[in-house]
Amino acid sequence: MRLKSLFSSVDETKTELVDSLIQQAAFMKVELGILQNQIRIHGAVQVSSKGAQRQTEAAKYYTKLVNSYGTVIKTLNSIMGKNIIDEDDEFDKFIGRMSE
Repeated sequence: MRLKSLFSSVDETKTELVDSLIQQAAFMKVELGILQNQIRIHGAVQVSSKGAQRQTEAAKYYTKLVNSYGTVIKTLNSIMGKNIIDEDDEFDKFIGRMSE
């Protein structure tokens, strides 16, 4: 799995958490694709015979799921970010010289 290779340097205590989050993200990504297709075909809004408009169930679920997916991705990104050693780049060196 391509994502797992990104997290190969994760602390072993977090491996189970990362694996679970990756599985959740993969599931949600598939579901979001299915929901997007339903919304493309049927639309995101239903209009009643009286003219009232409301979100379709697919659109409601999509909104909730995309927010959850974003949270999982942010969590994975946070875990991955903590494993990257941030070396000084040219900007950091410039700022260091300016503060001397």
